Amino acid sequence: MKNDKLHNIKSTGFKTPDNYFENFEVTLLEQLKENKLIKDIDTSGFSVPDTYFDTFETNIITKLSETNKPVIVFKRSSKLYYISGIAASCVLFFGLVFSQQKAVDIDAIDTVAIESYLYQEDYSNDDLASLFQTNEISDTDFIDVNISEETLNQYLESIDTEDFILD
Repeated sequence: MKNDKLHNIKSTGFKTPDNYFENFEVTLLEQLKENKLIKDIDTSGFSVPDTYFDTFETNIITKLSETNKPVIVFKRSSKLYYISGIAASCVLFFGLVFSQQKAVDIDAIDTVAIESYLYQEDYSNDDLASLFQTNEISDTDFIDVNISEETLNQYLESIDTEDFILD
């Protein structure tokens, strides 16, 4: 049989006679009795002494009273829970009250730190210009700026001349 036709098979190939499972137990037991494989099915095979259940309760009580083991009492730890809860709330309260830090002002931050941060973040001029509002900047702020010749010379020496060449 080819593997590609296996999905077309509808039956398993096994057949059972009609009403086989309806009387299976009866026929099995009859065959076992005929072959003498089982002797007496009516009993379970377990036996109990005659007065076992009459003396069962007294036997248990005597065995329990004979064993005198010390009873270990566990201390209740509810007091420990209350004390630890109060201590934790006190630590939390004092931690929140006494650890208030002062607010960080722009004056407290070093200018060099701000410049290096802006330099590392690679902001464009448009990004920086969007941070300023137009009512804060006026033309007169830039007109009255005095730059010393030393500062201008240092700036021109630090810049590469190839940056000024336009394509």
